[in-house]
Amino acid sequence: MFTKKSHADVKKSTAKLQDCKKDSASRLRHLRTILDNVDYEESKSLFETNYSHVYFILYDTFIQAEANLKQKELPFHIVHKAHREELDGSLWLLEKILCLLPELLARRWQCHSLSRIMAKLLHLGNSPKLRREGVKYFLLWYQTLGENAPSYVHAMYADLIPGLIVPQKGVVGPDTEFNTTDFLSHPNMKADGGMASVFHDNAFSHPVQSSEVVALLPPSSSEKSAPPDPRDGLEVLLNSMVQTAACLRWRDNRAQKDHRAFAFLLQRFKEVFLPVFSPSFDASQSIYNPRLEMPVMRSIHKKEEVMASCVVVLINWVSRFTHERLLSHRLDCALQIEGVDHQRLLGYQQGLIVRDVFYVSRENINFVHEVYRQAFLLNFTSKAQIEAIRTAIAVYRDWMTGSTPPPFLLEPNEDQTTTTATTPSSHSNAGGTPRSQRLRTPSYVGAMQGSKEQQQVVRAGMQNVLQVFVTNAANVFLVNTANLNICFPTRSRDYRSTPLQEQTEICKKVLNVYRTMVMNTRMESRTWEQLLLVLLQVTSVVLHQNPPPSGSKSANLGGILGSAIFQTLIVTWIRAHTNVPVNVVLWEKFLTVLQSLTHREELIVEWNKTIQTLTRVFSRYTYGINLLDLPLDRVAESRGKRRRIGSVWQGSGSNSAGASITPSVQRERESLAESNSSRSDENSQAGSHSQAPLLQSANRTHHQHTQSHGGGTGHGSRPVPLTPMLSRSYSEGSLASAARNSRIRRRRVAAAAAPKTEAPLDVRACLEHTLSTQSNAQDLRRAMSLDSLAPVRKSRRRRGSQQGVDDVDSYQDGEQVEDNESGAGSRSPSPTASSGIEGGSIKDAQLHIDVLAADSGSLEDGNSGSFGAGSYGSERRSIMLGGAATGWLPDSTSIMWKRMLGALGDVNRIPKSELHAQVFKHLLEMTQNLIKIKQNQGISTDNQSTPPPPALVPPIGVVAPWCYGALSLDRSFKKGKLWALQLLCALALQGAVGMQQLPLFYHALHQLLTGEDRDLIYAIMKHLEGPRLLSLLLPGHTLLLLDLVHASAILLTSLEVTRNTPRAEVAALLGSLLSYPPTLLPRPVLQPTAQQFELMECPDLQDHILNIMLRCARREPSAKARCIALCQLGQWLLLRLSQPTKNAAQRAHFQQAVPHPKDVLLPKETNANSFNPRIREVLQVLLQALQFKHHTIAVIAVDALKLCAERGRQLAAIERVPQLIITALCKALEIQNVSKPKDADKVVLTSLMLCLGEFCMAIPAALMLEPYNDQGDTLVLQVLRVLLQVASGAPRHERVKLTSDDDFDMHIASDDLQGDGRLPEASYQTSETIQACISAIRLCAKAVAMHLVTHLGHFPMGIGASRLSSMVEEQDDIYGGTGSIGGTQLERRDSVELPSVVNAQNLQLFMLNSGLVASFIELPTLKLPGGGITAGLVTAEKQVRVLMRDLNGKACWDASILYSEPRKCDTQVPTPAHAQFSSERYDGPSRHAKQCQPMDSMVGQELQLPRHTLRHRPAGVLPLAKDVAPDLDQLDDMLAYIGHTSPECVPPTVSELNAPSCSPLSSSQEAQAISVILNQRVLEQEFVAHSAQQSAVSASTLRHAGSNSSLLQPDQRSLHSATASFDSFTGAGSLPNRVETPFQYCRLLFAHLGLAGWERRSRTHLLQRSEKLLRELRNVDLQKCRETHKMAVIYVAAGQEDKTSILRNTSGSSMYEMFVSALGWEIELETHNGFLGGLPRQGCGATAPYYATPFLEVVYHVATRMPSDSSEAMLLKTRHLGNDEVHIVWSEHHRDYRRDILPTEFCDVLIVVYPLRNGLFRVTVNRKPEVPWFGPLANESVVSGACLATLIRATAINASRTKRAALPLYQQFYEERNRSLDSVSSRYKESTTFEDFASRIYNPMPLSTLGTLRESNASSAGAPLAAALIDHNRASVKGWVQASIDSTPTLGIVPSASAGSTAAMEAATNSGIASASPRGPRKLGAPFKSVTKKHSLQQIVVGGSSGGSAGGDTPPESPTLPLRRIK
Repeated sequence: MFTKKSHADVKKSTAKLQDCKKDSASRLRHLRTILDNVDYEESKSLFETNYSHVYFILYDTFIQAEANLKQKELPFHIVHKAHREELDGSLWLLEKILCLLPELLARRWQCHSLSRIMAKLLHLGNSPKLRREGVKYFLLWYQTLGENAPSYVHAMYADLIPGLIVPQKGVVGPDTEFNTTDFLSHPNMKADGGMASVFHDNAFSHPVQSSEVVALLPPSSSEKSAPPDPRDGLEVLLNSMVQTAACLRWRDNRAQKDHRAFAFLLQRFKEVFLPVFSPSFDASQSIYNPRLEMPVMRSIHKKEEVMASCVVVLINWVSRFTHERLLSHRLDCALQIEGVDHQRLLGYQQGLIVRDVFYVSRENINFVHEVYRQAFLLNFTSKAQIEAIRTAIAVYRDWMTGSTPPPFLLEPNEDQTTTTATTPSSHSNAGGTPRSQRLRTPSYVGAMQGSKEQQQVVRAGMQNVLQVFVTNAANVFLVNTANLNICFPTRSRDYRSTPLQEQTEICKKVLNVYRTMVMNTRMESRTWEQLLLVLLQVTSVVLHQNPPPSGSKSANLGGILGSAIFQTLIVTWIRAHTNVPVNVVLWEKFLTVLQSLTHREELIVEWNKTIQTLTRVFSRYTYGINLLDLPLDRVAESRGKRRRIGSVWQGSGSNSAGASITPSVQRERESLAESNSSRSDENSQAGSHSQAPLLQSANRTHHQHTQSHGGGTGHGSRPVPLTPMLSRSYSEGSLASAARNSRIRRRRVAAAAAPKTEAPLDVRACLEHTLSTQSNAQDLRRAMSLDSLAPVRKSRRRRGSQQGVDDVDSYQDGEQVEDNESGAGSRSPSPTASSGIEGGSIKDAQLHIDVLAADSGSLEDGNSGSFGAGSYGSERRSIMLGGAATGWLPDSTSIMWKRMLGALGDVNRIPKSELHAQVFKHLLEMTQNLIKIKQNQGISTDNQSTPPPPALVPPIGVVAPWCYGALSLDRSFKKGKLWALQLLCALALQGAVGMQQLPLFYHALHQLLTGEDRDLIYAIMKHLEGPRLLSLLLPGHTLLLLDLVHASAILLTSLEVTRNTPRAEVAALLGSLLSYPPTLLPRPVLQPTAQQFELMECPDLQDHILNIMLRCARREPSAKARCIALCQLGQWLLLRLSQPTKNAAQRAHFQQAVPHPKDVLLPKETNANSFNPRIREVLQVLLQALQFKHHTIAVIAVDALKLCAERGRQLAAIERVPQLIITALCKALEIQNVSKPKDADKVVLTSLMLCLGEFCMAIPAALMLEPYNDQGDTLVLQVLRVLLQVASGAPRHERVKLTSDDDFDMHIASDDLQGDGRLPEASYQTSETIQACISAIRLCAKAVAMHLVTHLGHFPMGIGASRLSSMVEEQDDIYGGTGSIGGTQLERRDSVELPSVVNAQNLQLFMLNSGLVASFIELPTLKLPGGGITAGLVTAEKQVRVLMRDLNGKACWDASILYSEPRKCDTQVPTPAHAQFSSERYDGPSRHAKQCQPMDSMVGQELQLPRHTLRHRPAGVLPLAKDVAPDLDQLDDMLAYIGHTSPECVPPTVSELNAPSCSPLSSSQEAQAISVILNQRVLEQEFVAHSAQQSAVSASTLRHAGSNSSLLQPDQRSLHSATASFDSFTGAGSLPNRVETPFQYCRLLFAHLGLAGWERRSRTHLLQRSEKLLRELRNVDLQKCRETHKMAVIYVAAGQEDKTSILRNTSGSSMYEMFVSALGWEIELETHNGFLGGLPRQGCGATAPYYATPFLEVVYHVATRMPSDSSEAMLLKTRHLGNDEVHIVWSEHHRDYRRDILPTEFCDVLIVVYPLRNGLFRVTVNRKPEVPWFGPLANESVVSGACLATLIRATAINASRTKRAALPLYQQFYEERNRSLDSVSSRYKESTTFEDFASRIYNPMPLSTLGTLRESNASSAGAPLAAALIDHNRASVKGWVQASIDSTPTLGIVPSASAGSTAAMEAATNSGIASASPRGPRKLGAPFKSVTKKHSLQQIVVGGSSGGSAGGDTPPESPTLPLRRIK
């Protein structure tokens, strides 16, 4: 029974305790001993047994201590400590009596005595510590007495708080309340046994008055302070109430009595003190039937502030026991401490008792909430008040989001199991035993909780509490603290906060809780409406305060928090409508509030963010397009790559940067599925299926899934009809009726709706489906981000990123909200600019309105909004339309978007012009997003097929009425009008201005264009994008043309050059109108006068436009506009030259642009009179622009002028125009030819020179050669002079002056081509770069001059325009014999593969100067059809061929020596002989090399008669062989004929060619010379006759000796001619007695040309003949002689928007085919011998369009010409098209063609042609940024069909040329050719003495070679040939020599010592190889490029059969088959 102490000690002490004789002090000591050794129960029994003894001890010791403390004799400090200890001992006993004897005390035992003691303890004069203990003892006694306490005890209670005056209701003190009878009947008055009374004076029989109660223990000097503060007293009282709880030791029902005791104290506190210090405390407020009155604005009264501190104490005290987080934290600490002491555990139990009393009844619960309401009503005047408000907010926040909700938060109609099952956010003990009750015994818990009925009574439900909180918390906004002049200290010494700043922080916290509710808490309709009403009230009151002056937004609460309040209001409004049905009256209130606040910028900003976000949601759910991940962006960026899953949220989630589903999300999803598995018994009514405080789409999804399995409704995926109101776009005209429209829509859709059923969808299946299809990663992320929100999860905040829109961590519960109880200085961050909607929030509760999933799972297919593809039915109507589905659905999205659009009311009523402009700017951004949606609809993601047109089109034009309204506002709203105008123009360009709006549109444009405000005029011209307006073909748009021209004239004549001045667009618009066909120009147009609408005729509109354009071209200060004006003038010129005025009325059509033959005369009707008279004026402007120092403009002028070069004949018909053009070009060349050129100068000069060459070739030769002045200067001479000056770099003797007139402004004020479109230019100049530019310029001049000399008047020749160079090569026609091997003729094609050329005796290679390589070849006379050029003439049996290679190409001349004319009587020559020399630069396909017998030469003709006896033909008659007569001098007449027909051949000093010049000799000297010559002739004739007899004999002998070798080599012409140089061997068929060497005639021609003279020796050199040289020569032949371009032409049919269908087109429309045919002329790829642009001869179609001028060649890769029947063909087609730098697209599709349809790294310039309905064509030119500007077509042009093909071709050529010029280190064709020629001349020039040089001309091969040849013939003649025959198919032949060495041993033949030498083997194989000229029209048998290129220089083919011995190993560049490879 007893503890460890012995029983004897306790018994002894008990006996001493009961001994009355002992003094009280010792008895008290024994009592202590007993209590130290027994437990509580024994203590209680002891006290109950000895209660009188115990109380006597107490009273006695107390009186003794009191008396001792009053002694004054001794010093205070001596006695004080001992007496104080006495007092402590008595107080200890007092506490024990109060705790252990509650039953006695409850019966008023010792009531009066205790009241005296208590009164002394509670005396105000006592020290604070003693008084605190007194309060504690009094409360112990008071709660024991309870209601049984006498009235004076109640009065004592009312005095517990000093300084707080409680009004006494007639109650008097205990000393005056006794009446006599009571007193006399008191047991102490009955004296018996002589015992004295306890009262000292008993001599009297009347009551003794009590002595005055005085202070027991006055405060020490250090404790004396100010008058008592009620706040301290209240704090002591409240803390003591808690400390005394559970201290009384009742015998039974202790828990209930403890509970009741504290409830009594609390009730007394509420009755006595609360009304005193908190008069506004409203006990009638109830959360069970809440009175939700709207809070109003309140003011601060100083009187109230005195008691506010007491309220703060109360609030803090209540929060200690109601703040769940603090309570559970203390409990956890208690459980963790091992061996926790009894006192601490008691403290926790006391706290729990207090909490339970608070929560035990409705009255107390209402008291708690009213206390917190008082907290929200505090006024921010002290730091303590501010902390109290923070505490109240934190308490409510934790109630909402905590894991253990208080009982009043539970729903009243649920039992515990239901609560557990339906509250997913609470843990398993929700609604049952809280964690905090684990320390209690079951009986205690039962006592506290009471019956189930009682528990039900206190339940108010989450919704009521939310409503009460929402309403009360709004009070923090409604007090004006801006004028309080108070500062609060903070942790930082430097910073002191103001009440306004603190109020701002508190308001942020309240807004955060509101946001948490909006985003994460399930609220019913009434709660949503209350929240909306409160927010509307806050918004209207706070923000209607007068806004502060500008720049001081932080001067009041509205200025600081305006943005956050608006955002919270708007987002709450949206979320409410997507979750519950909301009363429509609220919408009217919402509109009223917002419309009354449109003067606040914050509203505009938040409204804009909302609209932008809603537009994204609208796009995603209604149209299935994610604006942050557009199909076009994906197609452009990641073509062919596997797309990332969720490209938006990836990288912005809190858990991962790259993983698509993180493990934590996966775990959350799995735990979610498990926790939801118990939901099958849930109520299936839609809309109320979740009581969770969080909105969890995935939870709902799973719930419906389980429900569907239980109820049997399966997945329905049948297509359903559209919702009626969503069949088309919402393009109503006005926005004012948005609310009415939405109501009508609700009613109509509700009436048409089908019965509602749930659409189940498994969350896991949904996620897997989304993952697998990768189509809707947004929905996947949405489902996961809303899955499971564990309360311990913290947010790693991510701010500022665009991905924040869909931040995974946006949906957190309130656990993230910072609790500021710990530190007074911590603050909430201010709202960010996009707080809540875009991702950064005020604090943590992000307000996301764009990621609210629908309640039955994500939308199922990839196009997650388009109605046609969805599998959800009409039962999935949103709540807004009367359905049950919450979240975003297409219908709710559309309604909400449009409602929010109209939330500001009529935006034209916004009072501030700046905000008005801001709204229209935001509307423009929204419209641009809608346009993006439209452009991204129906985009093919795989590029394999084009999707069908979408069913729904976004309502782009929905805001047009506002724009028209804005345009009618006054001038102060100019900025807004500019935005509105831009918006209207954007709508017009998108075709969103309907027929109903067109009159309004035209009316507005007419008024503005003719008005005075230039900015508005400029805005129209800029945003209509110039010619784009014309190509829209809006009905009636031509009415505005005169207005547009008028406005354009105003703009172009002004000198305003700013970024906003659309000078370029205006120039393009006027230029397009300038080229309009007259038939399309309007008759009536609006008269350009403001405010009037009258029609007028304007027949001279184009003349007016031409004047403006001419002025623009002359004086325009903007570079881009000047360029466009010049280009448009060039187009006008081309059109007027193409269509003479008499034909102008005809309909525009395509014209075939094929060069005309030069001998065709001009048509008679196109004389000068039929051309437009202003052509000369326009030309002069273009010619002046050539002299521009701005390089880009100069090049553009050249391009514009070059357009006219194709119309040279028409230009020639206009008087003096050709001379004007040529002269101006020459002058421009002189001006632009600066001394230190840069890259840009080089481009300009090159363009000028090539343009000059084109014009020289285009103008008829007769005009070019006609003298134009008295000196006889011709245009050709003028051109060649300038070119020579440029090429030689000759200094200019006088400074060239600009020739432009005064009206032409050469200055550019605004160079808007600076960044974009500028010609390439090095950042710095060095002498090397300057020298390189000079060299390139000189080379270009040289090339153009040589071109003109060669081709002027001769282009194109008979072979056509495709060849400028000869295709003849050195080895052609060398072997004229009819040798054959195996009976078949062998043809040789490639010089490199025939090394015999290296050692041929009849060939020599010369370098006549550094850029001219000449080959002299002696050939047998070729027998050609009809006799060829020598028909009918007596010539030698050999002819000389000269091949000339220079910068200009390769020329071939065949020469025969002419002996005499044939006698008429001998033979009749069928074809006349035309000339002695034939110039052959163009090889036609009709010439064949055939062998023939050489003609008999005749020498012995009579001498002709002297000249004075001869007849003469007329000068214009050609002397022919058939009409020869003895008295006709053929040569004389031929000279006369040449001089007459070719006057350029007549030297200036000679009048006629056949007129003898005066002899330089005297007559005697002349006679002497004649006699010498005649004597010489006689001697020669005798020598010939004598030597002919001897040579015949020796020849026959030699022929017999060589018969063996002749069997193998029938025609060893080269060997014979080599030996003939010593042995006078006469070849077969030569004249008898005639000795010839193999190079005889070449030597003669070389000497006749004057090349053998000593003065030419310094320039003329031999070339070292080797195989390398021949390869170099072949490389020279491969170099182009003209500029070459290749371009892709693609046809897009209507409805085609993907690569596959476009490339499969094999034909196009008739108009397209006409266009392609006009681009060039068709060529056959197999037989074409010009530029092919990489096209193979087979496999890419049979034909291709081709175009050529003397200076360039163009091949078009036409997609419809190429086959597409197989995948290989498609691949080949794609390669050819994709590798082209310029694409020309003909599109008949209704949408614009995009670059990414045919993705390629190239396509630097994209030219798209769109045929228009009126017969014109819209052309867009899209260039990459690095491509400089070019002409003649600019982007967005409208062109007539007459010149379309010409303009497109010119633009494409210029684009290709400009792109190449921009490349670093790019070289022109002449530079490459010159480099190759330089390589030949520098590497292979042979330095020889004059003697060696001369001997090599007589004998091309040295003597040593001949000895080798003979030896080789004798020993192993057949070996080289046999080796060549065996090895001719080897692919790895290293060379001719190596092949011979390798192959000879295989035949068993040992070669001689010199058999390996090249010369021997050459000679051994030279017999019998016949080679005809390569001009056969036969087709190739195999495609090219079949082997690698390196073999083409090494493979050797000597013998074979059937003419095709190369077989399949034909080298790629060497067609050894019958047709040669084209160079």
